[in-house]
Parts: sequence; C-alpha cells; structure tokens
Amino acid sequence: METTLTMKKHKLKSKRKVVDRWGSFLFVLPFLLAFTAFLLIPIGYGIYISLFQWNLLDENPVFVGLKNYLQLFTKGSYTYEVFFSTLGHTMLYAVIAVPLFTITSLGLAILVNAVIPKLTGLFRTIFFFPYVLSLSVIGAAWALIFNPGAGLLNALLAAIGLNPVAWNATPGGAWTMIIVTSLWWGIGFNMLLFINALNNISSELFEAAEIDGASTWKKFRHITLPSIQPIMLYVVITSTIGAFNLYGQPLLLTAGGPGTSTKVTMMSILDEAFIRHQLGSASAMAVVLGLIIGCFILVQFMISRRKGH
Repeated sequence: METTLTMKKHKLKSKRKVVDRWGSFLFVLPFLLAFTAFLLIPIGYGIYISLFQWNLLDENPVFVGLKNYLQLFTKGSYTYEVFFSTLGHTMLYAVIAVPLFTITSLGLAILVNAVIPKLTGLFRTIFFFPYVLSLSVIGAAWALIFNPGAGLLNALLAAIGLNPVAWNATPGGAWTMIIVTSLWWGIGFNMLLFINALNNISSELFEAAEIDGASTWKKFRHITLPSIQPIMLYVVITSTIGAFNLYGQPLLLTAGGPGTSTKVTMMSILDEAFIRHQLGSASAMAVVLGLIIGCFILVQFMISRRKGH
C-alpha cells in the first residue's frame, strides 16, 4: 500500500510540474508571438532584402549577394559617403546626449525625491508629461520657441538685452535645438526610473553611513551609485539606442540643415529607401547600423560589469 501511495504521489507531482511548465509557457506565449512577429521576422526580412538590388519601382529584384555591403564600405561610393558622413553626426549626438540625459535625469530624480512628499507626485507628473506627447507636437512647439524672428527664446534674450540668435543658421545652434528638444521630451521617463531605484535603497545604509560620519558626496558615491547601477545601465543602453535612432527631431526642427550638418543616419537610410527607391542598399545600411549599436551596447555592458566587480 505504501509503495502504491508513493507512486501515486510521484505521478501527481510530475503532472503538476508539467502543468506548471505549460502554464508558464502560455503566459509567455503572447510576448513570444509579438517578439517574433514584430522584431525577429522584420530583422530577418531586412537582412534578406539587403542581399538584393531591390528598386521600389521594379517588380523584379536581382540577387547580388554581399554587393550592397561591399559598396557601403567602398570609399568613394555614394552609399559610403552618405552613410559614414551621417553616422559621424549621429555619433556626435550620442556622445553628447547619452551622458547629458543620464546625469540630468539622475540629478532631477534626486531633487524631486528631496522635495516635500506631498509635492513629489506633482513634480513627477510635470516632468513626465512631455513624454506622453507625440514627437510631431514636441517638434512643432520647440520649432516655434526657437524661431529666429518671433520665437519665445529670442524674445527672452531681447528682454535681458542680448541679441537674438539665428538658431538654425549654424551647426552649433541647430544641434542645440535638437539636444534641448530631445532632453525636454525624454528626461521624464528616465527620471521616474531613477526615482524608483532611489526609493528601493535601504534607509539603514544611509543611517549607518551618517553614524560613521560620511559626507553627502561619500554616501552618494559609495551607497547611491552602486545601488542604482542596474537601472543606470538600462538608462544608458536605452539612451544609446534612442540616440542612434534619432530621426524626428532633426527632421522637424532643422530638416538636416544647415546644409547637411544635422542630417543623421536614419534620415540617409530613409532617403535611400523612399527617395532613391533602393531598398537593398538601404537595408544594408540599416543592418550595419544595427550592428554598430549592438557593439556600443556590448562595450557599455562589459564596462559596467567590470565596475561592478
């Protein structure tokens, strides 16, 4: 009898394990389907298109293998000149924007966390509100603010006795428009991430540090920064991806000007696809850009791991 009961118990346990596994799989299944449909399949199809000379106006694409990639890395070719010149602009934006966004959003999170608790929710809402607006609305609003003739910013400069600035007439002014607009639009989301990370730090650590006589800077350096490192890595990675995918802000604010000084890689890829109608070479450019983004993220992850150890 005992042997029979034991066998039945083992069978019930094995059945429960199977049910639990299938139940977990069913919970994950919608995400897997969406991930496959909207990410894996488009990536695979994009790589497939990059192997063809594919003109939008031509119904018969021609298989060319790696020719589009070879042209992309052949100095003097059209795709080489367009891709790498705009990639330089994109990397310049990323080098400036990623540290600026990370530091500013962290500083803002610390300040909001330090205000009266009753006002914390209000400030969170105020700073997060721009993030829920569409990029077209943000671009139109800031284009009016930076308008050289009748913009609010130049009116404020005139009110304090300074000369108005033609923001979109110089590369520096144009990049200022793009960076300020992007910062105002996206800082709220990163700020909320940092606020949640700060709230999860044990207060006992700060109490022990105060007893030991640690200064504010030492508490920030040795307690706050190590505790929020995972969130900081996430913010840096997502900011890097967003920086390399920059498109809407320069399109709406500067149209890539003056000249092509603010034309970024995504603009050159879309021009190649929908103005020159060359889907194959545009897909090759997109694949290479994706690999570059992946390399930057891998380097950031490795640096973060080393600092953690």
